[in-house]
Amino acid sequence: MNYFFGINNVIFSSEIQIPIFRNNEPSTKDISLYRATVSNGKWHIKKLENKKISSDFFLIKSNDYSNMDIFFLAYPDEVNDLIIDNLINFNNFTETSPAYRANLKIILRNGGFSSYQSEYPYSMIRKKGSILSSVHSLANVDADSNYIFIKNIYEKPIQKIFTAFLVNIKTKKIEEQFNIKTNFTNSLKLNKKLIKPEIFLFTKDFLGIPIYTSIKNKHISFEHTHPPHEYILSNNKFNIIRNLKEEVNEITC
Repeated sequence: MNYFFGINNVIFSSEIQIPIFRNNEPSTKDISLYRATVSNGKWHIKKLENKKISSDFFLIKSNDYSNMDIFFLAYPDEVNDLIIDNLINFNNFTETSPAYRANLKIILRNGGFSSYQSEYPYSMIRKKGSILSSVHSLANVDADSNYIFIKNIYEKPIQKIFTAFLVNIKTKKIEEQFNIKTNFTNSLKLNKKLIKPEIFLFTKDFLGIPIYTSIKNKHISFEHTHPPHEYILSNNKFNIIRNLKEEVNEITC
């Protein structure tokens, strides 16, 4: 299954549009929309009412949630408890081929907007690991400003601070570092001087989805990164990335 998330701060708001159908199948009337958030060391779940904008879609606006909240689809008989210790795989409704897609619309307050997909797979929620992302491939040095959003969702209801690094693999130095939080949509402003091919975003302890946003004349470009091995056409691409992660990890020790 997939969980869904948004972005909500003083610069950006967002809307999440979630389909109630599976590819070419008809809409499912009985499935419901739920919100989960961490409070007092537990996941607290609430069914959301009146979020259908048609028979085909739920719509969640930024005044409906904070950066701590996540959302999912489930049938009422699948949600047996409203306070749980771990996120679970409620169903396979969003496991489709072609892939199920929801839409995340990012809105610059007093400016434009852009959209992309908004799914966080359950398989990532259960894992720890590291993020390695090329800054130069998605950020725009000619933009007025660039931001990286890092969404982490972890199965346990914890809010733990961990570190995101901007690492120069040529000089083997940490250029900048940020404290970010688990089970939260984190926002980092990117220094344009660091938009270079040798600069990588790196985290150690927790996985997440980095999303790059560039602003130019109040217009937005919005794209999330893919795993680094997807950029390499080689039979040993996983070994290449593993070696690069080990090298970057040594720099940040």
